[in-house]
Amino acid sequence: MTHPSNAREFDIIVFGATSFVGKLTAQYLVDTHPELAIAVAGRNESKLHELAHTSGIKLPILIADASRIDELRELTARAKVLISTVGPYTYFGDKVVEACVNNGTHYVDLCGEALFIRRNIDKWHESAQATGAKIVHSCGFDSVPSDMGMFHLHQVSQTAFSKVTMAVEFLSGGLSGGTIDSMRAVSADAKKMEQGGAILHSPYTLSPNHELEPDLGEQKDLEVSFDSLTQQWTGPFFMAMFNTRIVRRSNTLSGYAYGDKLHYREAMTTGKGLLGRIKAHALFAVTALGFAVVMNKRLARFLPKPGEGPKKLDDGGFRITHYGLSTTGAVHSTTVTAHGDPGYRVTSMMLGEAAVVLATEPAGMPEVSGGILTPATALGAPYLEALNAHGMKFT
Repeated sequence: MTHPSNAREFDIIVFGATSFVGKLTAQYLVDTHPELAIAVAGRNESKLHELAHTSGIKLPILIADASRIDELRELTARAKVLISTVGPYTYFGDKVVEACVNNGTHYVDLCGEALFIRRNIDKWHESAQATGAKIVHSCGFDSVPSDMGMFHLHQVSQTAFSKVTMAVEFLSGGLSGGTIDSMRAVSADAKKMEQGGAILHSPYTLSPNHELEPDLGEQKDLEVSFDSLTQQWTGPFFMAMFNTRIVRRSNTLSGYAYGDKLHYREAMTTGKGLLGRIKAHALFAVTALGFAVVMNKRLARFLPKPGEGPKKLDDGGFRITHYGLSTTGAVHSTTVTAHGDPGYRVTSMMLGEAAVVLATEPAGMPEVSGGILTPATALGAPYLEALNAHGMKFT
């Protein structure tokens, strides 16, 4: 077992480079970080060569199958950092993480599959600490704006909070077949896993030890309510059920730096007064309908297939504000914005920069030896600086 070092052949390997996000991430790294040694990898050699021919990405091509641990061990031993876009991770992620942990290779992905991450925490956290492998899930739109926005709120305020609402104030982007596949995988996983539904719906799904967490009572993810911090009506944000778990894990791993009695929630703001309330209820109905459509196999033919994604990647964007009530009663806020499709154009930047920070280890990195970590606890201030420098603004 080895610690990542300068002796590795590659700084970064993009595994799953022919996937929709994989292509974008490989292109981003080639365009933005030509100083790094980068390779692309996957199981289908002809598709990788086709990718190189059609996109002009002239990088070393490596072959490995996500189901073959021997091939993955050989692959991960060659890099400081592996980016995996091979999903759903519930089906194809276990052996990739195992190989990275055993080789002391850092790892990033864009996983939003809570039960998969929960199993990794239980199985690999201590081993990853021993080998020095930083396993950093959820380095895309799930859940960088949430996690790093909360990190920035705490960084600039230097205070603990009793309540934080992450308000989605503007969001525009497309949906890919891979995202839909992952949502279905999580649902199927919960049905197969013992107490899977209870673990999935717990506010502390990803926290180190649920029994040691403070009892904060019910913390709803999908509701209509008037929010006292935003002073607006709010409806459900469809990613809240996952993102809130990542932020709570960051809080626990940092020794409750954000507050040991923190109530953290995410919602979409819909405005004030009667119209705001009506919009919030309409949003609730649309969200519920959306989940139902995704889970209905008969309607699947109308949705994007795996490997398909939005066409207008430079359109769209998001504006998200964290409103925090400190334990002293003061209100602080920080806003995160980016232009471009959040789940694809911006995600490829977030994913790429997370890998670059791990590969280059700039000054100011969090002092953690390894483990199953979050963007905030693994990457900290250097990642915030990298995101700010590449189009994602924290103000």
